[in-house]
Amino acid sequence: MMSMSTVERISNRDKRMRKCFGMTIFLSFCLLSILCPAFAHAWQEEGGGQVAYSEKIFDRSYVHRIDVLLNEEDRTNLLDDPVSKTKYPAQVVIDGETFSDVTFSTKGFSSLYFVAYGEEESRRYSFKVDFGGLEEGRTYYGLDKLSLNSLFCDNTWMKDLICYDLFRDAGTEAPLVSYAWLTVNGVDQGLYMAVEDIKKGYLNRVYQGEGVIYSVENAGAPDNITAEMVEYVRKNGFVTSGECHGADLVYTGDDPSSYTDIIDHAETDATQQDHTEVIAAIRELSLGENLNDYFDVEEIIRFFAVHNFVLNYDSYTGNQLNNLKLHQSNGKLSAIPWDYNLSFGTYPTIIGFDTLEDPTWLVNLGIDTPLIDADEEKRPLWQLIRNDLERLDRYHEILSMLIEESLSEGKVEAKMDETEQQLLPWVQRDPTAFCSAEEFETACETLREFLACRTESVRRQLAGELSADSGDQKREDMVDASGIRILNMGALVLGEGKSED
Repeated sequence: MMSMSTVERISNRDKRMRKCFGMTIFLSFCLLSILCPAFAHAWQEEGGGQVAYSEKIFDRSYVHRIDVLLNEEDRTNLLDDPVSKTKYPAQVVIDGETFSDVTFSTKGFSSLYFVAYGEEESRRYSFKVDFGGLEEGRTYYGLDKLSLNSLFCDNTWMKDLICYDLFRDAGTEAPLVSYAWLTVNGVDQGLYMAVEDIKKGYLNRVYQGEGVIYSVENAGAPDNITAEMVEYVRKNGFVTSGECHGADLVYTGDDPSSYTDIIDHAETDATQQDHTEVIAAIRELSLGENLNDYFDVEEIIRFFAVHNFVLNYDSYTGNQLNNLKLHQSNGKLSAIPWDYNLSFGTYPTIIGFDTLEDPTWLVNLGIDTPLIDADEEKRPLWQLIRNDLERLDRYHEILSMLIEESLSEGKVEAKMDETEQQLLPWVQRDPTAFCSAEEFETACETLREFLACRTESVRRQLAGELSADSGDQKREDMVDASGIRILNMGALVLGEGKSED
């Protein structure tokens, strides 16, 4: 039997060992915090003011790696029932760092339903990672949600990237993007575009957490999309909803139920007072008075300068009335760009199928008449510019600056060249890509040609050599774009133009 003194000695030794072990762990953590401060703050609470994610997942100097780990049953269910958009608990490894207790789900509309109910076998869906999905307030270095876009209808793999960079060149903020190789349970999904979601992380990064972000979504689509509905759309195109509850920003009175397309889609915390201020801004927009008190007019002008240049009609300037985000702060509204994978005229379903035969008309579309299948009185946010000569002149100045500093100096082309070379090896090995590597290269060259023609046309319009009003343009003054095949870039072609795809 051990003596009491022996037991005491062993007990004291254990205490010292535990103390040393605890001190080792503490010092190790401190060392990690000093050497790797980003690691120590990977999981952080919302509103912390940190936006480290902009230098992490959105570092565009390399292709990132994202590995998603799901329960095998959940993975099977996700692939068997993608349209439910069920959020499954997951572990996500981003560039070697593991983040547990997140959720992983499918996302999107066209990129989801046309693939899920597609004519060809494909399981290349767009996805969303919600870092606070299982524990509210958790983020990835300040980012609450990350979109992983499948590059549906984008054979260039960079329409969003080019458009968002142009917005920033014009002085207005836009989502951050990068590229990532995605695997799910060890199975390669391919090369995806990682996109900063317009949620609290964006609000903190761009607006220092101030205000409210709203999505503008015309509530025309039913809750449950079936294969039969998708087949109808494939054959006939989208049926535009006759109902609108504020998505056009047309004032119809002070009843909040008239603006549910906006106030029901707050992406960040919003109060009744916030909703009231949105309605007040829309009322003043209808009157055309005190607009500087209710809108960030300069930012709206910069937004439309880029938006109208890149010809995106899956948007406010078309008939769909979606893919527009609004920021409201201190009673003022501004616009945030979102979803440009159908820009550069690649939505002929809306623009008109004759543009596939006559791309010259599209490339020369008048910068002062940018609406298609939409009446100006139903698009008052654009009228804010169109109906005021001083604002219209400023709009022209921003376009001129964009051409001189970004488009004519080879800045955009150089960025495209660099991105194409970076992505080509990954596109070549992508097992689920919507296009081949050869089609990718052709698409990039087509986009270069499109941008060159569009740039020259807008330059002529600003110089008065070609009318800025499409209805007054003369064919002999237009830039010849007859050699461009719009479909090369990837396009959403439905209804009567389906045979062209």
